[in-house]
Amino acid sequence: MKISPRSSVLIDLAAIRHNVAHLLSTLAPGNRLLVAVKADGYGHGTLPVARSAVTAGAQGVAVATAEEAVALRDAGYAETILVMGPLYSFDQYEEMARRDVDFAVVSDRMAAMLPGLQGSGLRARVHLKIDSGMNRQGLFSEEVGPFLESIRGIPEVELAGVMTHFACVPEDPATVDFQLGRFLPAVKQVRREWPGVIAHAANSAATLHSPNSHLDMVRCGCAVYGLSPWQGDAMAEGLRPALAWKSQVALVKRVAAGEGVGYGHAFRTDRPTDVALVPIGYGDGVSRAFSNQGEVLINGRRYPVAGRISMDSFAVDVGTDGNVKVSDTVTLIGADGEDRITVEDLARRQGTINYEITCDIALDRTERRFLNGDA
Repeated sequence: MKISPRSSVLIDLAAIRHNVAHLLSTLAPGNRLLVAVKADGYGHGTLPVARSAVTAGAQGVAVATAEEAVALRDAGYAETILVMGPLYSFDQYEEMARRDVDFAVVSDRMAAMLPGLQGSGLRARVHLKIDSGMNRQGLFSEEVGPFLESIRGIPEVELAGVMTHFACVPEDPATVDFQLGRFLPAVKQVRREWPGVIAHAANSAATLHSPNSHLDMVRCGCAVYGLSPWQGDAMAEGLRPALAWKSQVALVKRVAAGEGVGYGHAFRTDRPTDVALVPIGYGDGVSRAFSNQGEVLINGRRYPVAGRISMDSFAVDVGTDGNVKVSDTVTLIGADGEDRITVEDLARRQGTINYEITCDIALDRTERRFLNGDA
């Protein structure tokens, strides 16, 4: 049986390369870029994004878990990987060392396990994370001295970096200087003993608008995918959205005036109209928040969602002009003709952020295709 995809996610790898090059253009010569590819590359595909990012000049990638790092190594990815953590067991330390994967030390518990590597014959490259104000992960500045003491004289532990994470660059840019004021003294303290460590703090927003935060390396996530850190117009920020999401019209039927459509009859026609069924729903990642307020593009025109989003489908009011037919392409994210629906548009309607939208697409029910791959 020929399988016809109910929807397709299209990833433009040329856009990924463009965005990496754009971010690199904001950095001083010699500064480095790690691309965050956690959560399956924010829904864009870990390995293709990682390879495209390195092709465009990134040093490597950052992930959230040991399992993500192992999957990349198993797939043949040989460049720099940083696990931003946390790790949960000593055997993960050993596995990261064996696979030449850097990892962040984000808690006193993680720090306390490092001396156990002594005599193992392994070499663990670690990045000390400083909590400079996010109050989530990392050691406080007063814990830096005891940490350095604990790894002193252990050749199996190489301190490769010192890092922190900014809490609210888009909301309050002044907090960058506040957090740097806490972070940089810790960097100075570490470098008295480990002069070669690199310092890194900047996320996408700080990379684009706070050059004083670039330090030796930046770590960018959403901007690499063409998603605005400010939830605005990514293209105005020099970025190209990489993801489009398309479905198709499964059927069209004429509904009389005064009829209800879908569960609960949350939409009721005020005139005779054609209703088109789109064969994806919240089981595929289309949020129920779009019920009666979302829009899609069909043949270059916008049409409103009619009624509630169901698990496997939703309806669209397409009027009576005959513009919409079975098998026509339905665009949920991306361009159709002169119009475009952005991830940020969907996020505003849902009351969330852009990359929650891309992470929520259910790829076990959706075809994903990569365009403009590396030669």
